[in-house]
Amino acid sequence: MTSHRYSPRAINADLLRAGIGLFCCLVPLAAVDFGAVVTLVFAVPAALFAIFGLRTWRNRAITVRVDADGISTPSRTIAWHDLGGLKLSYFSTRRDRENGWMQLKIQGQNRTIALNSALEDFETVCRAAFEAARRHDIELTDASARNFAALGLGAIAPDHEHTPAALTGWGSPADWRR
Repeated sequence: MTSHRYSPRAINADLLRAGIGLFCCLVPLAAVDFGAVVTLVFAVPAALFAIFGLRTWRNRAITVRVDADGISTPSRTIAWHDLGGLKLSYFSTRRDRENGWMQLKIQGQNRTIALNSALEDFETVCRAAFEAARRHDIELTDASARNFAALGLGAIAPDHEHTPAALTGWGSPADWRR
């Protein structure tokens, strides 16, 4: 069995971002009496930063456990034999697709565990989930297969000419944003 926690450095950086965002949204609201529309323009992002901060604070205490039987967090457990779906997504912060993060969604019976790459030893968790998906014949999306291949797991997804998007005339998904 392996245990994994979110990196304190990543947690602290996200808490700092949430704090700065809240500060930048709440100080103008406290300093000036705005109309309803402008108040809403500042209040909505403030609420989003607060939610982000609370979720980040909650991640501080999460321990993810992975063993031969399944994966568990303090609030959810998914046995590998109940695995219903697996998705590995990559979110880029730049157009050149550098400096992003990955999110692993593991779906079981009426449960989903979502983990991001700030989790220490994230690749080990991905490897265990990938191997369980392979053992239980769980089909991966092309994007997930490419993302697992980028981690050194599995083969690269089929060539884009044979994807449903290419067959319907939409071309390569890699070219859509260029």
